[in-house]
Amino acid sequence: MKKLVSMLLVLTMALSMAACGSKTAEETTGVPAQEMPASALEVLETVWAEYAEEEKFPVIGGSMAAPVDNAPGSYDLADENITYSLLIPADQLANVTEAASMIHMMNANTFTGAVYKLAGGVKAADFGAAMKDAIMGNQWMCGFPDKLLISAFGDNYVLVAFGVNDAMNPFTQHFTAAYPGFETLVDEAIS
Repeated sequence: MKKLVSMLLVLTMALSMAACGSKTAEETTGVPAQEMPASALEVLETVWAEYAEEEKFPVIGGSMAAPVDNAPGSYDLADENITYSLLIPADQLANVTEAASMIHMMNANTFTGAVYKLAGGVKAADFGAAMKDAIMGNQWMCGFPDKLLISAFGDNYVLVAFGVNDAMNPFTQHFTAAYPGFETLVDEAIS
C-alpha cells in the first residue's frame, strides 16, 4: 500500500512539474508563438503580398548597397546610409540585430517602411520613442509626410512607417490585417 501511495505521489509531482515547465510563448512573452515573425523581412514581405496589384506603388527594398527592386529587402546594418534613409538615430543602431525596408522609389517622404528586430533587453517602447523623436524632428525636403505609424511585437520587433496618407492608409490596413499581434505605439500626424 505504501508503495502504491508513493508511486501515485511521484507520478502526481512529475505531471505537475511537466505542466509548470511547458509554458507557451504567449505565457512567457505575451506573444502567441504562431504569430511571431521569423524575421524583419518576413513582416514587410507579408504585408506587401497583401496588396492587390493595382494598389502597389514602385518600391525599393533593402539598403543602398544591396537594393531590391519592387519588393522589400533586408537592410545591411553596416551600411552607413541607414541613419539617412531610415532616419534611425545612430545611437539606436546597437539596439538592432536585423532590419528590413521598403521605400517609395520616387520619394522616401511619400512612403518609408522599416522593421527592426531588437537586441535582447531592449524595450520596444524606448526604441519607438527614439524613432518618433527622430522622425518628428526631421527637416523634410522634397515633400512632407502626413502620418507616422510605430508598432511593436513584444520587445522583439518594431515597425516604423511614415508617408503621405494615400500610401499610409492602405499600408496600415494591410499591416494590421496581417499582424494583429503588433501593438500600436504611435499612430499620428507628422507635424
